[in-house]
Parts: sequence; C-alpha cells; structure tokens
Amino acid sequence: MNQAWKHFQEGTVEDLIDPNLMLHNYENIDIKSEFLRVLHTGLLCCQEIPSLRPSISKALQMLVNKDEILPAPTSPPFMDEKTMELNDRSENLSSSPVEYGNAASVASISQSIFYPR
Repeated sequence: MNQAWKHFQEGTVEDLIDPNLMLHNYENIDIKSEFLRVLHTGLLCCQEIPSLRPSISKALQMLVNKDEILPAPTSPPFMDEKTMELNDRSENLSSSPVEYGNAASVASISQSIFYPR
C-alpha cells in the first residue's frame, strides 16, 4: 500500500507494473493509463474515512467509464510505517504473564454460556 501511494503521488505508477507480464503484446491498449485508473480507484476504495470510499457499484462504474474524472484520493490508513506496527512486543512482555516465545501476538477468546429460562 505504501509503495502504491508513493508511486501514485510521484506519478511513477509504471514502476509498479511487473515487467514479466509481457504487456508489449497489447500494443493497442494504453497500459499505463489503464493501470493508473485501476490504482486510482483502488486507492479511493481504501481511504481511511469510510464515508469517502465509493460503493462497489460506483467503483465498477469508475473502472468502466473512462471519461469520468476521478476525485483525488485521501491518504490510506496506516501510511506512516511507524504506526503500521500493531503492537509493541516489549510492552506486552512486561505487562502480561503469558510466555510469548517467538509468537508475535496471542489470541484470546471469551465464551458466553446461555441458559434457557
């Protein structure tokens, strides 16, 4: 996500295209503009504020209707690499009696038992 946003901002989306896709076989299609439109729509769909994200039908319309001007996306969530870390292991180790070993996190579950009246 970070790389896609960076290349979108810099206008270098062609650097994200895998050269092994043999896109040179499709001479009649402007691959860069197609890829840019898909990436732009994808960035709109993963904006941090859900109300700014297009619906599925609107996103599909954005992909199909090439004449429609797409709005500028806002930065996606977790853009700061420092905040991409979900938890700090050192804090968890000192505050939890659980032995972590090599695990990155510990899953816990609660169970509710319901009795009939």
